[in-house]
Amino acid sequence: MSNPQTLFTQLARDAEEGLLFLEPDAAATCAQACADFLIVLDQLQREAEFLQCKEAFGHLPSAQALGQKFDDKAIGPGGFAEVLQQHIDTVTRMKTLFETAGRAYVETDAETRDRLAAVASER
Repeated sequence: MSNPQTLFTQLARDAEEGLLFLEPDAAATCAQACADFLIVLDQLQREAEFLQCKEAFGHLPSAQALGQKFDDKAIGPGGFAEVLQQHIDTVTRMKTLFETAGRAYVETDAETRDRLAAVASER
């Protein structure tokens, strides 16, 4: 499970199944940090399209080839834009994990409280 996306998906599933809990305040703080970071990543992703520089080196074939190499690093396969999307996907999964784990804590706490109240009323 070295893939962060798979890891956070599994952790979120564990939280949904009641196997992972985070105190609500901690979960909310972490989820908000993820939301704030997603805003930054989204802005970077929108700006990444302006990183193209193929024409910046001139019109000679060698200049075009050099510009293409820089373009590939920015927006090509495995480039900056793709890596940003991977980060966005991971942080989104993290945010979901924190929200789900915080909800699981609250739900389990309420369930325990109800069970204790039921036992107390039977006495």
